[in-house]
Amino acid sequence: MSFSALLLAARVLTLEEAVHTAQAHQPQIRAAWAQVHAGQARVGEAKAGIFPRLDANAQYQRSTANFPLSPSFSASSFAVALKGQPNLLSPGATVNFYTFGITATATIYDFGRTFGAVDQSREGEQVNRADLETTSQSILLNVRTAYFSVLAAKELVWVGEETLKNQGKHVQQVQQFVTAGTRPKIDLRSAELNLANAELALLRARNGLDLAKVALNQAMGVEGPTDFDVAEPAEQTLADESSAVDDLMIEALRARPEFLRVEAEVRAQQASRRIAKAGYFPALQAFGNFSGTKVSDTKNGDFDWGLNWYVGGGLTWNLFNGMFTQRQVEEVDAGLDGLAAQRDLTRQQIRSELEAQLLAVGQAKESLRVSDRAVVTGEERLKLAEGRYQAGAGDILELDDAQVAYSNAKAQRVTAQYDLATARARLAHALGRK
Repeated sequence: MSFSALLLAARVLTLEEAVHTAQAHQPQIRAAWAQVHAGQARVGEAKAGIFPRLDANAQYQRSTANFPLSPSFSASSFAVALKGQPNLLSPGATVNFYTFGITATATIYDFGRTFGAVDQSREGEQVNRADLETTSQSILLNVRTAYFSVLAAKELVWVGEETLKNQGKHVQQVQQFVTAGTRPKIDLRSAELNLANAELALLRARNGLDLAKVALNQAMGVEGPTDFDVAEPAEQTLADESSAVDDLMIEALRARPEFLRVEAEVRAQQASRRIAKAGYFPALQAFGNFSGTKVSDTKNGDFDWGLNWYVGGGLTWNLFNGMFTQRQVEEVDAGLDGLAAQRDLTRQQIRSELEAQLLAVGQAKESLRVSDRAVVTGEERLKLAEGRYQAGAGDILELDDAQVAYSNAKAQRVTAQYDLATARARLAHALGRK
């Protein structure tokens, strides 16, 4: 078991701690960070094209020196002069042959190819960062909703325990009436059946609590036990949860990583267009070289030693490539049109999500208000039914119905309370808030 899991099992977990745990341990967030680091490396790769390139080479050979001359070279004055020199090597002799050199090349101007690649990779990194933010926000929303589910399950366990206690009290009361002969024995069997049903409901509620804790562990990225408790967070209302959608869209478009991702993709595609259009123009390069050779053997020493260098410049221009550059530009333009449509779609989806979450918050607030009233009414009804039963004016069915209605009202209030907390968390997520 990990150290974080041991701490989790030994204390009461708060919502803030659950969020921090997810940020530190969720594998999806770590995987998204890896993509960001890969994007940073690609930016460095693209920047390498800005700087000069330096290549070095060195080679050693042991070889024979029997080189036949071509007819044109053997008739040259240089070859005639060589024929008068003594031959220092026998036909089967070998010599050491060394070569070395350093070559430098640099792009002077390429009409935006290199810098376009840098811009493209930078925007690609922004895309990865937007994906990281999307993943992070989704994970944190999952943690919050899972946390509220644990709290709701915990409250439902309490409701089940209270219901079981009340049913146990009813069994004792009915037992007294049956013993006294004022109530039929079937009332006792009905009360005992309700007690058994309450025990079963409590078992299910406790199992639901354990399952909710398992889901919370998974949302946090923790492998550990579920024998921890959760603390009730302070109620967090949103100041703008009653605002109009148009007023919230400005903030959402500035903060939602899905929209920022599309914007970065558009800029990356624009950089791709600059790269593609650069294919119409030449590329200017500068280059230089320093090299040397040496021929020797152990018997006669050095035969030849030479050093050379050169500098120069070159212009590369593809005059015709089968309309490849034109088609490449057209492809990039089509991609830009597609991204423009994707940006509009993303904006519409964000607006639709905002509208839905604003409605969900409003509905949850109204549901909580109604459920509060239902709990008060259900409690009064149960008290009246208990009094009527004790006075002999009511029957066991009336008492059972009142108990069931009161238990359901309390369970519905728990659901409404955490539905509101979840709806507010989803509204904050729709606004791009962490």
